[in-house]
Amino acid sequence: MRSILLTLLLAGAGGGAAHWLGFPSDWLVGAMVLVAFCSMRGLATRVPPHSLELVQLVLGLSVGLRVSTELPAGSSLLISLGGLLLCLATQLPLVQGLLRRLGWSREEAMLAASPGALSVMAALASELDNPLRVVLSQTVRVMLLISGVTLVLWLGWVNQVPLPGEQALSHGLSLLLLAVALVLGRGLRRLRLPVSPLLGGMLVGGVFAGQHPQGMVLAGWMLPLSMLLLGALLGCRIRPLPPRELVGLLGIGLVICLASSLVSLLWAALVAWQLDLSVFQVWLAYAPGGLEAMIYLALVTGEEPSWVIFHHVVRIVLLSLGGGWLMQRYQARAAEPEKGD
Repeated sequence: MRSILLTLLLAGAGGGAAHWLGFPSDWLVGAMVLVAFCSMRGLATRVPPHSLELVQLVLGLSVGLRVSTELPAGSSLLISLGGLLLCLATQLPLVQGLLRRLGWSREEAMLAASPGALSVMAALASELDNPLRVVLSQTVRVMLLISGVTLVLWLGWVNQVPLPGEQALSHGLSLLLLAVALVLGRGLRRLRLPVSPLLGGMLVGGVFAGQHPQGMVLAGWMLPLSMLLLGALLGCRIRPLPPRELVGLLGIGLVICLASSLVSLLWAALVAWQLDLSVFQVWLAYAPGGLEAMIYLALVTGEEPSWVIFHHVVRIVLLSLGGGWLMQRYQARAAEPEKGD
């Protein structure tokens, strides 16, 4: 409990400082940086149980309340999904090949090269003898990705729009929607749907928005609080390591992030040109990971968050199924010599 309270205090201090200084993605980046720094210094950091579930519920509700059905349909949607598949087909072998050259095993390289589904890859990595490299490289990739987009916003290359506040729901009604979304999300989890809290929040928010077309948003404190928790959650995954090993993992994370992001940008630019969409919107949908952060960035930049969610969910399903299948295949191959003996 002491570690949880200290971590929340650090997250609030970091997010509050970034908000006061006027940084883009303030609550998320400020909490992430300060908690990660303290974690690297050896401080025991920990977030409350079910923090990620709460983050996904709030983001799902936020998206559902402003969901739009004005998405490309038919052939346009097929083009976009085709671009996503080609993006994955380019990213995975490129990054996996780089990591194999650095001496990583096939399993480590496959899991670390995955452009997204961090939680799923971390769970699969738990079957390895040393999952730390996979978990930290994936975490560093997401942190660098968020920081890079924040820099783009700070430089003014993409405009950040204020979320409407004059139509905010009351605290009680916001909490009631959150409770309903929680029940629905856990029901969807029984069906083994990916990111079920996020989908539950979207459904509840969408139904409510259908009855209140004036465009409501959640109480003003809920989204910043969820970003504080997300930043703290990412920061907690960083653990103290020998300086040389830490620098090496930071470098590998940077290489993975840059390679995956550039590939995503190239395919996003091509698809955006073909469909006459914003390049930034398509890139958020193709970006290598950080589902919750990418949805938040879509919200604060005025892009279409339901478009972003759709593509990320498709990718999570593909990576989860593919990653699980490949791990079983690698383990079966490793067991063959033992059977022969």
